[in-house]
Amino acid sequence: MTVTRGAKARVQAAAQQAVRAMKLEYAERIRRLQRIVSPALSSAELCAGLGLQAPPEGRPGVSDVGRFLSTAPRFARSRPDTEVRALIDLLLDGDLLLCVQDAPPGARREIVVCEEPEALRLDGTWRLINASGGAAPLRDFELDDDSVWSMLGAAAGPPARATPSALPPPSTAPVAVGGELAGVAVGRIGLGAMRLSTAGRPDRDDALAVLTAALEAGVRLIDSADSYCVDEADRGHNERLIAEALERWSGDRDSVLVATKAGLRRPGGRWIPDGRPGHLRSACEQSLDALQVDALPLMLLHVADPRVPLEDSVGELAKLQEEGKVRHVGVCNVSLDQLVEARTIVDVAAVQNEASLFSKRGMTDGVLAYCAAEGIPVLAHRPIGGHSRIASTRKHKALAKVAARHGASPEQAALAWLLATAPQVIPIPGATRTRSILGSLAATSLRLDADDLATLDSRKPWAPEVRAAFAASTPTAEDVGEMVLVMGSPAAGKTSSVAPYTDAGYVRLNRDTTGGRLDDLLPLIDQYVADGRRRLVLDNTYPDRKSRTGPLARAARHGIPARGIRIDTSPGEAMYNACKRMLQRHGRLLDPEGIRRESRRDPNMFPPDAIWRYFRRFEEPTEAEGFAELSTVPFDRVAPDGEPERALLLDLDGTVRTTTRGAPFPIQPDDVHLLPRRKEILHRYAADGWRLLGVTNQAGVSLGQLTEEQVVACIDRTRELLELDFEVLYCPHPPGRIACWCRKPMPGMGVQHLEKWPIDRAASLMVGDRDSDADFAANLGVPFQHADEFFAGP
Repeated sequence: MTVTRGAKARVQAAAQQAVRAMKLEYAERIRRLQRIVSPALSSAELCAGLGLQAPPEGRPGVSDVGRFLSTAPRFARSRPDTEVRALIDLLLDGDLLLCVQDAPPGARREIVVCEEPEALRLDGTWRLINASGGAAPLRDFELDDDSVWSMLGAAAGPPARATPSALPPPSTAPVAVGGELAGVAVGRIGLGAMRLSTAGRPDRDDALAVLTAALEAGVRLIDSADSYCVDEADRGHNERLIAEALERWSGDRDSVLVATKAGLRRPGGRWIPDGRPGHLRSACEQSLDALQVDALPLMLLHVADPRVPLEDSVGELAKLQEEGKVRHVGVCNVSLDQLVEARTIVDVAAVQNEASLFSKRGMTDGVLAYCAAEGIPVLAHRPIGGHSRIASTRKHKALAKVAARHGASPEQAALAWLLATAPQVIPIPGATRTRSILGSLAATSLRLDADDLATLDSRKPWAPEVRAAFAASTPTAEDVGEMVLVMGSPAAGKTSSVAPYTDAGYVRLNRDTTGGRLDDLLPLIDQYVADGRRRLVLDNTYPDRKSRTGPLARAARHGIPARGIRIDTSPGEAMYNACKRMLQRHGRLLDPEGIRRESRRDPNMFPPDAIWRYFRRFEEPTEAEGFAELSTVPFDRVAPDGEPERALLLDLDGTVRTTTRGAPFPIQPDDVHLLPRRKEILHRYAADGWRLLGVTNQAGVSLGQLTEEQVVACIDRTRELLELDFEVLYCPHPPGRIACWCRKPMPGMGVQHLEKWPIDRAASLMVGDRDSDADFAANLGVPFQHADEFFAGP
């Protein structure tokens, strides 16, 4: 194809006209972008925001934006390329946001172009601008709940501004009580005070007016935190503000619950988790001072710090509670597992989590259901979905339809849905203006009927199930099932306590019979529940809260109440049971090697340190851990058959006898020497009907210092010198760490004696000269008297 010279000139002229038109069009668009900021953006500032070239600050030169705007002939063809034009168009259409960070006079401002989710992460030094004229999104620190709680807009779209005359009049009577929280009767709506102290906050007088209006209108719950401030230097601002409002208020201060939180720092206005015990303790002290109280009524862990074990953070709050600095403890922003773990550490008085029509996770993750079942109050933040949902809430067709039916706003309908779906939840909307909190309280009078709820549930298939779970009447115990945890030390007598349950059809889960670890029982719980067998009895030691967390969490997950029965057996009685069981199964007390060997086949053949370990770990179970009911059953030993006798148990070496050569124990019969008055006193007891029984540690056998034949010969010589025929048992095992049941202070030899004869332990007596003899007597359940005192009598 050939283009003539005339045609080519025509084409070039048309192209130049198109370039000029595009240049003029986008020059005007660029100027519009510059003018939406006050003062207007310079060409160099906008250049940086659009990712174009600009001369370094303080040096002469023309930026790309300057060339686009210039009418000079040398820049006649300078105009944005396709990508830059698309960027400008998206900004002017409001699909992208222009973010401006102010700078000192004469310095360039920082400009960023981004999407809304990215803009929400910028801190308070940035202004977010919607160039289309629409509202820019609100970040956490900018959220003004007046825009959230405009209660009168019944039609779809942005609600109309409320006027004071259109709002319900303030009332000096408390709103309807929704229940008790930390011992205080609170209403169905609380006040989240955060926005009164973070960036963009109202002035002090206006903030105090909001708090006073809330109190006069009946609000009895105010939610605060030490971190509700603009930065670290401002820490405690919100608490001090609340304390001042309460001081000015003429009402009853004790009727108001101020819940505060700790666990966040605010360096540079950022939100940084800090769950270290030291930080929490310091925060508590500062909150006490800021709120001007002797003890914090309710202190919550603001968030679980991923760098600090939850047990450390919650444990520190528990210590503060024990010290009287905190009356009640709660947790915020927790999963079900974290909540269950927290309850193993402290009695959790409240949980603060997200809950709303728009929060499927918050409504269905199990926390709300668990709290409802356990009677734990829940404070709901973001009760209509948070600031990121403001625009979509107002445009939500179902909410608009229900709101129009009741002459309310979509936001109010969303709040009413939450109140109707989870009656145990207390929403805590924020407010920075008086009419905002009054509008929030007005939402409690909105009653949604079945049609309203069906309309709002239409695109929330999970909602009816959640509501049904909360509203269902309490089913029968047979339908619900029951998990019984029988707890106690090894050899506490748990097995005999289980029989009535297994006879009634309960499934027994015991680690001794299944093998493995306690955690291996948890999948079996799931399996039996899935099969419809919801009545379970678990008889294991469960010495501490951590060991009980697994089954209690499983019970909560399946909606099964858990009942705890603690067999209150003393260490000595448990030791007695362990020895008795060994004698019954083996006819003798096993040596250390025998215990090791048999324990591999029989978990009940354990060494003494198993009981010691249990009592070192033991933590008293509490209902706060998740028990629906908790009882303690004292261990009661069955009296022996036959007419009970009195026994005089005697240590030998140092108590009855000594050696002619001064050694601790005799090696040969001729080395045995009776101590003074032994023969006379013991004959008197024998004549009075006491059964004499001897016990002695003979560790010299294991050390090779004498043989068992020599031990027996020396015992025979002792009897001969005393002219008394009484039974003596001895332990030949090594000294040091006790690995057998017969070495004193273990009660094995005494158990062997007492199980052979019908002995009345309380009427009997143990006589010895060492602390180990006294401990032996205590473990055996027999009174003790030192040899010097016993044999010094008349």
